[in-house]
Amino acid sequence: MSFSFLLLTAAPPMAGVLLGYLCVGRLSGFRTVRIRALWLIWLAAAVQFAQYSAPGVRHLVEDVAGIPMLALVFAIVFAWLAVNLRHWPATIRLAGVAIILGATMNALVIGLNDRMPYDPAAAAAIGSTPGLEGPKNAPADTATRLAPLGDIIPVPLVNKIASPGDVLIGGGTVALVALTMRRARRDHAAPAPAVVPATA
Repeated sequence: MSFSFLLLTAAPPMAGVLLGYLCVGRLSGFRTVRIRALWLIWLAAAVQFAQYSAPGVRHLVEDVAGIPMLALVFAIVFAWLAVNLRHWPATIRLAGVAIILGATMNALVIGLNDRMPYDPAAAAAIGSTPGLEGPKNAPADTATRLAPLGDIIPVPLVNKIASPGDVLIGGGTVALVALTMRRARRDHAAPAPAVVPATA
């Protein structure tokens, strides 16, 4: 697992925490939003780690079972959001919907092409060799379906290419964290109920 992958994975929640503090929010805001089935997130992280770091497991799941591991990660995240979304406040629910939409876009283009297609021009923009194929990526061509949903956005800072779905997932994660932190500010700022003195 590359450093750039770890950075891209950690950057959205970290940016959300920073934005939350800039908006005078607090991490204690997470105590105001009940998070169910957190073990599903740990499971998705474990599957993602195995995808990049355990070729034997990836071969067993993808070649023997016929299930792309990335699709399995998406399914687990969908399940977690389905369990939680209906219980969250409306604004936080919208951030969750953005994450679902982004993941759906990624899953759709991968499902139609078996791998995530990428724009060769975007690969050249980050200094990568256009035309290279891998187990999870392939250059887009005239036969590629829904190519605009593939990896088309160069991110030179980490030498990666992002998809529109990645942008929605990252933006939704930032918003979810920041909005949840702001709930602590709102609860802290709420005035205490007036005390009516007892009359004789």
